[in-house]
Amino acid sequence: MLFICPTVAGYIGGTETVVSQFCQRLKHKAQITLLSGEPGAGRKRLVDLEGVELLTLPFIARDSKLNRVLSKLLMTSPFKIESYSFFRSLGQSGMDLSRYDYIVTFYEADAYLLSKRYPALRQRFRHFLPGVSLRGFFKHVPAKDVFYLGYRAAEKTRRKWGLEIQSLPLGVDGAFFPPNPPAYPADKRLLYIGRLDGSKNVDWLTDFFMQSGLARQGYHLDIVGDGPLLDSLLAKYGNEPSMTFHGRKRQEEVIGILRLAFLLLHPTDHESFGLTILEAMAAGIPVLTHGLDSIKAWAGEHPRYAAHLDAAAWTREIQKFEQPAYWLSVSAGSLEYAKAFTWERVADQVLELIAT
Repeated sequence: MLFICPTVAGYIGGTETVVSQFCQRLKHKAQITLLSGEPGAGRKRLVDLEGVELLTLPFIARDSKLNRVLSKLLMTSPFKIESYSFFRSLGQSGMDLSRYDYIVTFYEADAYLLSKRYPALRQRFRHFLPGVSLRGFFKHVPAKDVFYLGYRAAEKTRRKWGLEIQSLPLGVDGAFFPPNPPAYPADKRLLYIGRLDGSKNVDWLTDFFMQSGLARQGYHLDIVGDGPLLDSLLAKYGNEPSMTFHGRKRQEEVIGILRLAFLLLHPTDHESFGLTILEAMAAGIPVLTHGLDSIKAWAGEHPRYAAHLDAAAWTREIQKFEQPAYWLSVSAGSLEYAKAFTWERVADQVLELIAT
């Protein structure tokens, strides 16, 4: 099997975590090659999977200066620039895709370009995507080969194209579960984990934190991840003693930071599933987020939901957790509920769908 994910070697995000987990869970059941883009000069590889062949190609990464210039000139998204440059490198590499029994993608632009440029191999393609928005996508990619990871996209596809696409949940790595139920934290460390871009509202989160007075009440905000907003956030708040920007971290480092957290704050606008939310729940860390249907579909009322970008509502919800009994109740309920979601179960479903 060939797994194509240009970003997996150099980024932390939901899709990258999914691909890494599938590789770990399936490498004993299939021979897997993971094809990624080079992380870039000065950036370390974030994926290191024993038993999986890793191949990398040069590409114009979404956060590079060249990508930003081309995106503006061509008036298109950085994600499309990234995928087109990656497939250009793939074509120039002379790599023989026909030697793989199955070829799997995880981003819609990758699925589209693979089907368009290698039509003779389409029977071998499978696509596990967070969603589809490209015009003409299903003219090149058969719907029968597409599966959604998460619950946001299926209804949109049904309305827009009249197609039924199967949705799958995501799983949680066992390493996130603590050896013992967590005690009420000694420190009030608020935590954001994820890509630093506009859809996640991390810029709103940092402004909210500084303007809410929470820092004066002893709270600290930890930001884990990188993305196009990192430079502007560092310029604005990089010297704030009550805020720490950790950058990109490996999973074991993320777990260490997560276990010291008081709350996970996730003020996202768009989420196909919410893997970071599940991982925090597994660690026994209460979550505060927006009440998106795609999150409520699987998480129910275990996270706590605040009105969309409503600073007063977010402050009230955060302060509720200053009551130890409330914090411990939400923590225990979240941790127990998260035990129903395992990567082994999801990976087995994926393997069955790939080989069907």
